[in-house]
Amino acid sequence: MTQPIFTYNQEQAVKAGNSAFISETGAYNCKIISAEYVQSQGGALSLEFSVETQDGLKGNYLSVYYQGKDGQPLQGGQNMIQAIMGCTGVQVLTQQFKDGRAYAPELSGKYVGLMLQKVLRTKQNGSDTYGFTILCPYFIKTQKTLSEYIENKPAERIQWLVEHTKDKDERDKQQNQQQGYQAQHQFYGQQATPPNSPQQPPVDNFDDNIPF
Repeated sequence: MTQPIFTYNQEQAVKAGNSAFISETGAYNCKIISAEYVQSQGGALSLEFSVETQDGLKGNYLSVYYQGKDGQPLQGGQNMIQAIMGCTGVQVLTQQFKDGRAYAPELSGKYVGLMLQKVLRTKQNGSDTYGFTILCPYFIKTQKTLSEYIENKPAERIQWLVEHTKDKDERDKQQNQQQGYQAQHQFYGQQATPPNSPQQPPVDNFDDNIPF
């Protein structure tokens, strides 16, 4: 009698040809592949995570900014890193250099739940793209956040976020910023005085809420 090698599995079948990367807002049980210290072109500092979910989906460029371009700490980002440390049981983060890059080796290989929000953006060429923001880490086994664990509360926060979190659309904001930038250039191109001369107030073409 011939022994079957494969038995049809519809759940596996529909995944054929689909992306091997995280593509939707949601809660994911993850293994941290790497945590890299990254400095943006503007000078802001972040800890950038690469992860893999229990279903084999990859998530890259999950950046947590902990220091702004002005050199000041970003409390929200620092709190997030501390929460990830708490959920993974890591007490100290150091730097280890490999191939010219700086990593936090203590987080590599650790397991943590991550609530991720999809952020829709526009590329410089006008096409659509997206990335992800870490909203909240949690313990995989209990589904509790760090505060729920410490306060011995039931696991409720992550389920609430899953039910109420929608994709964040930043495309209109980016387009408005670009249009404003172009309008300023057109305006000042007709003036004899440049925008940052002593006779004119300084012009800031960037959003102060963006840390980089």
